[in-house]
Amino acid sequence: MKLAWTSLMSVGNESIDTEHQALLNMVNDIEHSIGTRNWAALLHSFKLFEESVRIHFRNEARIAQAIKHPFEEHLIEHQYVLGELQTMRNELISNEGRWSESAVEHYYGFLSEWTTMHIGEDDMRMKTILDTYPYDFKPPQSQQ
Repeated sequence: MKLAWTSLMSVGNESIDTEHQALLNMVNDIEHSIGTRNWAALLHSFKLFEESVRIHFRNEARIAQAIKHPFEEHLIEHQYVLGELQTMRNELISNEGRWSESAVEHYYGFLSEWTTMHIGEDDMRMKTILDTYPYDFKPPQSQQ
């Protein structure tokens, strides 16, 4: 099932919205690689996704801190997801870029469900505050 970003998914911040769009596209790339059984592309797409999620989490935390949004629970979710991504990557690497059929179903389901929930529910909690800032708001450099 191809994931698509819509304006209803906007959390009110250009950086976060752009990263969310990219993450959805990466999940689609992972699904395509699985469907075509292009295991080299899957490994590459997955590594890119994992790296992008790490960057997104750092950027999101910086923005949450700058707007004084309570973020502790969100950080716990980030740690959980990063652990799951590491498990998936380790399995991909140990199996030379291949997941078993059951792993494919489980992992793709996890990725697509997590990404849509992360955008549509978890990050949407910041929207009320972010809507009071300019859409292109970025934290001051000292927040990095």
